[in-house]
Amino acid sequence: MMIKKHSLILFVPFFAAMLFVFASCNKLSKATVSGVSLPATPDSVVLKSHVFVIDSTQLLLVSTAAQLSDGIYVYASNSNPPGFIANDIIIGITGAGYLRKVTSVMTQQNEVVLNTTQAKLEDVFFQANINFSTGVSNLMRNTDNAFQYNISNATLFQDATASATITSGNISINPNWNYNMQFRNGTITGFSAACSNATLNAALQMNVTSSASDNINATTTFHSVSGRTIVWIGQLPIVITTDLSFVANVSGSLTGNVNSTIATTNNDTYTLGQVYSLGTWQNQYNFTNTSTLNSSGLDAAALNLSCRIMPRMSVMIYGVVCPVASISMNTVESGNASTTTGNWDFTASLTQQPSVNASGTILGYSVPDNANNWNTDTVNYKTPYQVVMISGNGQLGTPYEYLPQPLTVQVTDNNGNPQINVPVYFSVTSGGGTLANYKVLTNNSGIAQTNWIIGNPATSAQNVQATVSMANGTQISGSPINFIAL
Repeated sequence: MMIKKHSLILFVPFFAAMLFVFASCNKLSKATVSGVSLPATPDSVVLKSHVFVIDSTQLLLVSTAAQLSDGIYVYASNSNPPGFIANDIIIGITGAGYLRKVTSVMTQQNEVVLNTTQAKLEDVFFQANINFSTGVSNLMRNTDNAFQYNISNATLFQDATASATITSGNISINPNWNYNMQFRNGTITGFSAACSNATLNAALQMNVTSSASDNINATTTFHSVSGRTIVWIGQLPIVITTDLSFVANVSGSLTGNVNSTIATTNNDTYTLGQVYSLGTWQNQYNFTNTSTLNSSGLDAAALNLSCRIMPRMSVMIYGVVCPVASISMNTVESGNASTTTGNWDFTASLTQQPSVNASGTILGYSVPDNANNWNTDTVNYKTPYQVVMISGNGQLGTPYEYLPQPLTVQVTDNNGNPQINVPVYFSVTSGGGTLANYKVLTNNSGIAQTNWIIGNPATSAQNVQATVSMANGTQISGSPINFIAL
């Protein structure tokens, strides 16, 4: 069964979705301290005092993972350690980077031990208007600068009875975020982070099988990648770490033997953003989608299936997780099938619901969990619904030989989409001829055809009939189709 429609999104996967990059940034000082670099900043940027960027060639961070988790930063120095004091702000680019406020200092031989807490951007800038961009170009990318991932042969669910597998699939996204931050008199006065007119494209095919009735429910992470970028404000580094993963969930129930293939394509354009102004956070969401859905080879008494694929992106600034954003691609399919030997029919309802959401903290502010869903039209379909003649009628032929062209028909659902694996029965109704095949399953284009050896047109009419029936024996629209030969 094949369904085409606009404003429809797949399974599925997703996600998103999809992506949000925000952050907690840092500050730099103009005081002179041995072993600490003194960054020059643009004229428009005024830093608060006691903000220092650590020069790793002079001060080596030697804290253990447990110490760092407790906020203890230990530095070894080749010379006398610098004279840090409480409330200093330190910025480092090691690993995911860090932005910390010193609470106490202890010096021992050539080491200095700093107890710290997480600092905020407002601890760094007294006055500034900062703009920068970041995206996924520091991750895996293809020629159009989009992140692309192949999820072919990914198992979503497997037990002794049922399985759900993505037999082929590709997802491509290109989120690029633009940031603007304003600081006045040591306070954040404006913030915006927006990803405009980004794209999410996917082409996926999922196969669901079951040997008996079963319930399925599973969540799978296909792949995760990370990348690091340093944005320089003069010589002040802002360290941004981007994480991107693809998560899929499939759930539902299957009744009887099932062997169904669902194929989807999605081409989505979205805008995500958060704006802080006058003490209030506001979200910016927009989403447009075109997609197609094909289903084939279903043999099940009943099927209720939901599949969701979610591209999920998070950004850390100085190792602090900022809001996580995602776009999910959802398809809900439910239907009932009737089968008899050699015949089947299926009625179904499909609903696809793309959604986006972002939540977390930005610059120390809590952002509400803003989520939007776009409910697409529900598609109802029935198959097999109609059979039409494509070619082969009215041919001139030589008695007892094959006609030049095959007899060809096409089977569609109620939306006009070609249907796969539908049995078409051909029979000679007069003339005494023979057929190469009397039962033919439709191909991926919904086509079934057979070749005809005619009898003698001079002695009797030459007729072949093609029929397609529902499981209860009722013939579908257009059936039977009558072919004649001259």
